[in-house]
Amino acid sequence: MTAHVFTRLRLAFQGLLLAVLLAQAMPASAACSVGACITAGPRLASVSTTQSALLNPLLGGLLGSSLNLSVSDWNALAQGDVKLLGMLNALQATANVSSPAQALGAGVTLGQIAAALEAQARAQANTSLAGVLALLRSQLGSATATVRLSDLLKVSMDSGALADTTVNALDMLTGLVQLYNYRNVVSTPKPVGISGGALGMAGVINSLQLYAQVIEPPVYVCGPATSTFHSAAVRTKLKLDLVTLSPATTLLTALPGVYAASIAIGKLDVYVEVARAEGSLAAVDATTRAVTLQVSPGVTDIYIGGIEDGVFFNRSRSIQDADVGFGNVGALALNSLNVAIEVRSIVRGQGSLLPVPVTMSGTFPQTTTVSSSTAFVTNAANSLVNKLELRTTPSLGLLDVAVLPVLRTVVSGALTPVLAPVLTGVADPLLQLLGIGLGQAQVTVHGICQACDDFKLTKTVDKPSALPGSVITYTIVYQNTGTTTLNNLAIADATPPFTTYASGACGTLAAGLGACAVAAQPAAGATGPVRWQFTGTLAPGASGTVSMSVLVQ
Repeated sequence: MTAHVFTRLRLAFQGLLLAVLLAQAMPASAACSVGACITAGPRLASVSTTQSALLNPLLGGLLGSSLNLSVSDWNALAQGDVKLLGMLNALQATANVSSPAQALGAGVTLGQIAAALEAQARAQANTSLAGVLALLRSQLGSATATVRLSDLLKVSMDSGALADTTVNALDMLTGLVQLYNYRNVVSTPKPVGISGGALGMAGVINSLQLYAQVIEPPVYVCGPATSTFHSAAVRTKLKLDLVTLSPATTLLTALPGVYAASIAIGKLDVYVEVARAEGSLAAVDATTRAVTLQVSPGVTDIYIGGIEDGVFFNRSRSIQDADVGFGNVGALALNSLNVAIEVRSIVRGQGSLLPVPVTMSGTFPQTTTVSSSTAFVTNAANSLVNKLELRTTPSLGLLDVAVLPVLRTVVSGALTPVLAPVLTGVADPLLQLLGIGLGQAQVTVHGICQACDDFKLTKTVDKPSALPGSVITYTIVYQNTGTTTLNNLAIADATPPFTTYASGACGTLAAGLGACAVAAQPAAGATGPVRWQFTGTLAPGASGTVSMSVLVQ
């Protein structure tokens, strides 16, 4: 009799069938998708004193408040990488939402995001970075309007795929400040004053007033092939108080009718508009750890002269040639006349005709640069001088025809050695702090994301043997062994041969799941399928149990 029972029980175990039913029709074997996390813009390995002098007023001006971090503080941010998923988990708690995906879409303050970065920095035992983020969090208190991180960071991979991906604290900060400016600072920006000495240009510039406004915020991406990303589009105005230039006027005094002349050039307004650099993720090979991108630098337009602030900083319109007027740069004393010297010049850049393919492999994060021209700044400065238009106010009358061509030559010669340093020493570093390069695009691959769907069921019984009339209980342990979050979860089983149904129950509920119910079951004493249905989501690594009791026949 006992042998007969053991035979029937063994047959019952052999006849067990388990199935995992998912609304997304997950395959029985593990299926993986692969992607990458990418940002467009310079990734500063370190911050110099000159860059620090720009960072505080630049980012503070974009926020409409003030920032006061030291060079060492900025360097801690530049060199601070935190795990992206850990930061999103911390933001999830701060924003009081139920998942990292919801944290991405929640309206949060910059202070809350700084707090999430700080929490993850502490979790990684990076105390220096955590300390700077705590200081930054307190300084961001006046930026009370909210942003959505999903407007900056487009994540189309399951959050579990982000486990090994890092994000740079300075990249995240500058991107968020630009997003904040775009969403919340709609008026013409207020100027920020900076001394020439702080920029290392004391011999060229006494001081400058800086205006900056984000026309389009950047978009970072964590996604599969065909995902797109881009840098910001930014307009800046540099109102320069120059160390006074007094060029020689011998060419003027050699003209008939001119017996005395002097020139003083002391100011210059330079406008720079950079369209977004953009790219797409062409391919990712997780085996060889190779990422291929298609990248195009943004077009850069530079103007000298005068543009109404209400026009230049109007996000809804493009700048036309007719918008660029003459701007005062200095004064000319000619014979007994005293007139203002006014100039204007327009240089429009050209982007790459075709996107440039870039492949990076090995250890990430990794940065590369794509240039539309290696001599972009030099060429732009030369073009500004060559295209310079000049007039005097008031007019010189009869002397105009003879004097203006010569005066243009003299003024151009005086401005030539100034323009290149202004572009390379002020405009380019300024824009690079916002993730933009003049005539170039820099892209960083922060890591490869791999998401695999996999699920494991383990079934055990509470008795090693049983006689007819005994009740035995089967416990099913379910576990998400993949890297993606599973939803619409259901587990199906059936009464084994030689048994009838007694009862079914939900046991330990896995973290993330909302509820469990026995959705289908036979009547007591009958046979047939049993189904457990769950609400909520099953995170990677999470596990729980269900059970079924049957009567041995």
